[in-house]
Amino acid sequence: MQRIDIRELPISDWGDIETSHGNFEETTQRIKRALKEVAFAERYLFIGGDHTITIPIISFFSEKIRKYVHLDAHADFEDSYLGSKYTHGSVLRRVGEIIGWEKIVLVGLRSVSKNAMRELEEYGVEYYTSLEIREDPRILEQKLQSADYISLDIDVIDPPYAPEVANPEPLGLEPLQLIKALINVRPKIVDVVEVVPKDHTSITAILAATIIREVLIAMTK
Repeated sequence: MQRIDIRELPISDWGDIETSHGNFEETTQRIKRALKEVAFAERYLFIGGDHTITIPIISFFSEKIRKYVHLDAHADFEDSYLGSKYTHGSVLRRVGEIIGWEKIVLVGLRSVSKNAMRELEEYGVEYYTSLEIREDPRILEQKLQSADYISLDIDVIDPPYAPEVANPEPLGLEPLQLIKALINVRPKIVDVVEVVPKDHTSITAILAATIIREVLIAMTK
């Protein structure tokens, strides 16, 4: 889409981190050890996995983050979920505790509990629903332009385009709209998470790979 061959870009793949399933603390330590090895880089793109990978990453880079944009169908703002403080349902809550509520923006919201909605507003978190983005696409572009860190849960996209996610929600963003906004930004850090493909032909996986390619090109301009 950007008329650039990704194979010619000055980027490199630093491999995978093996998670310790069910042990968030151990996985966090593994992620932070790996980040120390690549701390010299100017920009980063991380691929999940569960959305909780964002928590150790944001913790490691917290001093560099002035604005964090959370693209998600859900608020991810429960204080705890299923008895744990470290789940995909509480990611944004933990991020806000690390960097401050005034630095976070939630975009694409369309599913939230009554309690989380009340607390989003009590904490003063800036948020925009997917319907608001559809009515005024400039919101998406403006918020992404300001971001140092963009966390992209693939379920922010409408399920007809990305059905293989953990918690699909109708009335999401359209892929072209999102990609057009992303190719005009240069954040320091991006993560793409919550893709749950059944096989290599998954339209969700293919879309996620396309987004990743376009973001990598944009980040190296």
